[in-house]
Amino acid sequence: MIRQLLLAASALLARVLLYADESTVSAGNAPDTILPGYLSPFSTDAPSEKLFQRKDGLAALAPIINVAEALNAQPIPTNKWWGNLIHTTNEDVDSVANPAWSNPYALKLPKQAPFGLQACYSYTYRQLADEVDGVIRYYLHEFHNDVTLSASEFGSTKPDYEIYSFSDMGVALRTCVAGSSDSDSFNCMDSALVHGMAFVSAAYAGLTPRIESDYAMTLLDSSTPGKYVVRLANNQTWVAFASDPSVTFSVDSTGSALTAAAGYTGTVRLAVLPESGDQNVYDDYASCVVRGGDVSVQSRTSYSLDWETGGSGCDSSGLLHFALPHHLDAMDNPTTTQLSGAIVLHSSTRGLMVGQVTTSGSWTLSEPEADDEVDFYPASKLSADVVSQIGLLSTLQSDIDSSWALDTGSWYFSGKAYQKYASLCLMAADRAIVGSSRSLLRRCLSKLEALIEPFLTNTLSSPLVYETTYKGIVTSLAFSTGDINVDFGNGVYNDHHYHYGYWVTASAILKKLDPSWSGMAQLETMVWTLLRDVANPSSDDEYFPRFRHFSWYLGHSYSHGVTPMADGKDEESTSEDVNFYYGMMLWGKVTQNQAVEDLGSLMLRLNARAVRTYFLMTSDNTIHPPQFVPNHVTGIFFDNKADYATWFSAEKYCIHGIQMIPVSPINGLVRTAKFIQEEWDDILSKEAIVTGADTTNAWLSLLLVNEAAINQEDALSKLTMATMDDGLTRSWALYIAASHRTKPRVATSTCANTVWTAAITFDGEVCLNPSWSSS
Repeated sequence: MIRQLLLAASALLARVLLYADESTVSAGNAPDTILPGYLSPFSTDAPSEKLFQRKDGLAALAPIINVAEALNAQPIPTNKWWGNLIHTTNEDVDSVANPAWSNPYALKLPKQAPFGLQACYSYTYRQLADEVDGVIRYYLHEFHNDVTLSASEFGSTKPDYEIYSFSDMGVALRTCVAGSSDSDSFNCMDSALVHGMAFVSAAYAGLTPRIESDYAMTLLDSSTPGKYVVRLANNQTWVAFASDPSVTFSVDSTGSALTAAAGYTGTVRLAVLPESGDQNVYDDYASCVVRGGDVSVQSRTSYSLDWETGGSGCDSSGLLHFALPHHLDAMDNPTTTQLSGAIVLHSSTRGLMVGQVTTSGSWTLSEPEADDEVDFYPASKLSADVVSQIGLLSTLQSDIDSSWALDTGSWYFSGKAYQKYASLCLMAADRAIVGSSRSLLRRCLSKLEALIEPFLTNTLSSPLVYETTYKGIVTSLAFSTGDINVDFGNGVYNDHHYHYGYWVTASAILKKLDPSWSGMAQLETMVWTLLRDVANPSSDDEYFPRFRHFSWYLGHSYSHGVTPMADGKDEESTSEDVNFYYGMMLWGKVTQNQAVEDLGSLMLRLNARAVRTYFLMTSDNTIHPPQFVPNHVTGIFFDNKADYATWFSAEKYCIHGIQMIPVSPINGLVRTAKFIQEEWDDILSKEAIVTGADTTNAWLSLLLVNEAAINQEDALSKLTMATMDDGLTRSWALYIAASHRTKPRVATSTCANTVWTAAITFDGEVCLNPSWSSS
């Protein structure tokens, strides 16, 4: 108990010191309590009760388990890797326990014996789908009880599992004999569950340690006091370390459990041996325990993962902690797989993990900016000639004068419409298209501002509410219908970064174009609230969890919220993930809040790195099995499974197209020319909607804008006829497609005796048989 109090006091002191030098300022029309600093709260005000009705009762639809009662007053993280440990259903609450993937281990809090902290090295159980022409649709991993850190006192009665603190990288867990008092630490074991942890650990204060497995155990070596090397019948070898070397363990009569001779005070740590099989590889690092981890931000281009540690060896031998492939690319002088003595294990779906040793307790990583950073407009500006050749002005006028609608009843589809229309106004402000005239821009803005009036007062047909169980902004439809799946599960915190990203990005465009609009103060209130819901950077904001969706360890967001998933959290649409942080960066820019702009920019570039590393696969990708790489996109990317699919369609053009929306200048940060070329040549060019030029299928419009990066002329000619995606206008599609930097080619047009730089005449007529040559 004393140790727990000291840990709590230490964490509180750290947070006090972190914010000690901050003062209150305001930024634009942001809430009055907004603070400076990269990780300072956007606001500490309560969300407006006038705007957001309070709703409780979500726990009845999505029950919470294993969370300490004292934490219920705080915002509870919703989209985190360990979510399966606290999320359940009314049907499964007493029977089903789902794993969570810290990597390299999967962890479970079992509801049937053996009880305790259960760990599985997932890679041992990898399963590949059947091959079709040498390609697999998915791969995944079974969960088996390789080892369970337990106590003899648990017996046949399920202990009380209690998560009692959160950090950015994980949680602290207390496992106690059922019915024990919270103050009775002698009946409990204490563990930290942290992304990338090298050891599965538990601190005991009197219980009798017991290590159980589904497999028969052979004790290979116990010659070193406090160290036990055990071979399992599944051919894994694990090493157990006890901080007090006087404790003695032996394999019991079951043949599948290693049990201490008596009650014990100290730490027991377990680690699976890497394929090298060196039994001594962990010895130097067994006495330094990771207890949590948080992010700190040094600049627009630099951040640190700061590990909370404890133990005698942290200052001398250092902390051993596993890094993912994208970390190695962003670190200075990392330990890599090529270095002699590197400790290497497999993650479940993110490739090889390499142990990093630090005595500072921190990793510093860099995300440099490009020479031509994108903001609102494409980096490559259109010339007046190109604008004229593709008939962009007349198309833009037509799109602005068309019928607009916003209130779809869905925050996702309404948001797509808002950004679609805002992008038209952005073009109407581009002098390369409209010249010096401002009339088209005024017409566009007037129409857009009238359209979003109900958003300003939160009076769209499915208004947002403030949900008080987890604490966040969700659709009211989940409560009025009792359906947790409505609007893609927005009510249970699915996809908020997708949905609200459209509103944030579109609002940044509107503020850039008309900063003095009479509704701007109301708009800012709404946008800051949505930003707080998704990306609140500070635990000082007591109304929203810190970084709801984004994982600073993984480099990307999780889309799945507070319902359990057998394969863990997932992410599907990486481009919509990118769109949120793009919008956050732009919002910081237009509100003149440099810290928000810089933080958004950093998260955007880190996100892009992770997407390029794990989600969008070029032929040389080594993250995923070679039989999966030819798919080029991961589809639905779970912690335990990569599934070449979508939640809504098995069509390949959907699996790839969902990684392209919304069409935006920022997409080039993620989608490299090499990737686009390979994806097009190997898959998309062979799709029937492409080969048959199915202009009635709206997904074709997305594929064509993407194709423009490698074959601009073909894409531009077909975009004049293609049906547009519901989040895309023809003028914006042409605008982005024409802005791609490709090797210029010229064509002798059969439509006129003129040489054009595109296959489209000045009045928009498509030339049917242009003859192309490189210039």
